[in-house]
Amino acid sequence: MPSHNDIIEEAQRLIESGAWRSGSRLPAERDLCATFDVARNTLRKALEELEARGLIAREGARARRVSEPSPTTGDPLIARMALTSPVEVLEIRMILEPPVAALAAARASGHDLQQLEGLLQSSLAATTIAEFEVFDGQLHQAIFDAAKNTLLSEHCRALAQIRNQPKWQQLKQKSVTAPRRALYNRQHQAIVDALQRRDATDAEDRMREHLRAVRESMLPLL
Repeated sequence: MPSHNDIIEEAQRLIESGAWRSGSRLPAERDLCATFDVARNTLRKALEELEARGLIAREGARARRVSEPSPTTGDPLIARMALTSPVEVLEIRMILEPPVAALAAARASGHDLQQLEGLLQSSLAATTIAEFEVFDGQLHQAIFDAAKNTLLSEHCRALAQIRNQPKWQQLKQKSVTAPRRALYNRQHQAIVDALQRRDATDAEDRMREHLRAVRESMLPLL
């Protein structure tokens, strides 16, 4: 019987080939179960991850649609960045994100700090790796936004698009084990704590420590 990963791969193929057109509504769950010959819980696990990757979007209580292309899809910068290797992306993150965290500690508004706390709590409460990855990405983006530098924020969004591509998703699935996720949770907590104390030095150090852990978990898989 197909696994949820088999469904994800086939759904990606259907979207890339145009068989599932952008903006079109997906068949009902019972019809998809029949198409893929899987149980409802297996299908829902696959749909949840497809939503987390931004490939489909929920519409109402049950209906789902194939996501529309991002307006930045044709951006030449993103097109070039998409050709970079995961190692290069990890290097860029190590260079940029620690000092951005220091900026955020100095510049974040009260609303920014509340948002960061909310995203942290959502990531801690996530029940699946796919759900955790969604809030993880949103937390890092919120730190960039709190630094109050538009160019840096857009750069983070471009990196996020690259990290949502299939090769990155496969790396995440392999690298984010339960112990590793527990470590990331502790590190995220330390980063947000430093930001709330407006301790720029500690925020920078904690972010660098976190990204080193991410790099150490991914490099053996590359």
